[in-house]
Amino acid sequence: MKNALILNPTSGGGQSLKLLPKIHAWAKSNNIDFEFYSTTRPGDGYRLGRICRLERFGQVIVVGGDGSINEVGSALLGSDIPLGVLPGGSGNDFYKMLGNNGNLKKAMSTAFDSRYLDVDVGLVNDRPFFNTVGIGFDAEVAMLANQSSKRGIAGYLAAVFKTWRNLRHLDIEIELDGVRLETDVTLVCIGNGRSSGGGFYLTPHARFDDGLFDICIIEALPKKRIFQYLPRTLNGSHIRLPGVKIYRSRKVTIRSLQKLPVHIDGEPMTDS
Repeated sequence: MKNALILNPTSGGGQSLKLLPKIHAWAKSNNIDFEFYSTTRPGDGYRLGRICRLERFGQVIVVGGDGSINEVGSALLGSDIPLGVLPGGSGNDFYKMLGNNGNLKKAMSTAFDSRYLDVDVGLVNDRPFFNTVGIGFDAEVAMLANQSSKRGIAGYLAAVFKTWRNLRHLDIEIELDGVRLETDVTLVCIGNGRSSGGGFYLTPHARFDDGLFDICIIEALPKKRIFQYLPRTLNGSHIRLPGVKIYRSRKVTIRSLQKLPVHIDGEPMTDS
């Protein structure tokens, strides 16, 4: 099978690039060949994915985080080319759903030579997402975390503190398969996957193959209660706290008179 490997060298603060010698060594020992591509700027993942599609590769492997998966995966949508994932990002939230638990050899075997899984893909304003869409607090944190030199949980928590200092609530109308709600919220997370931000399980029971989004709504919280709720999102137990609502829906419509901060798979959405 003709394989392509697309690597984002900046993912995970450069951690993805450190995986390359191990990938080469494993592939050589298993008699697997691949064509190597490296991104150089935002949007390159999509461009290289389109090239791989035109070149009719049998499968494409991504080494990067959720943003890289989004770019390459978006380019392959509608084709019959499977997408393999190796954990090169700071959070690797989508990768965690594949169940490899950080074992790189198992991850490489799964990515290059394993059975295929059909997964759901969402659309937000006609843009694909594979893991989560965040609105409000979560999205502002994602924007700041992307700008930070710190990675993983450390970078995410630093962004949380900065966002907390400027906490604002959003007045939204949300429609879930015809059920309409109006509320002030701290955040809304629409999950195809279970976690975001490198291990915050806002939608802990989401499945990426059930045809449904899990929606976590955290209603407007006073600043002093944010840090009572945040630790509980690390294991998903926040869903039992007052003001936290979990829904499932095939379609989600959100309206607001305010400009909403939004992230798609951890990357800020600038036209929301």
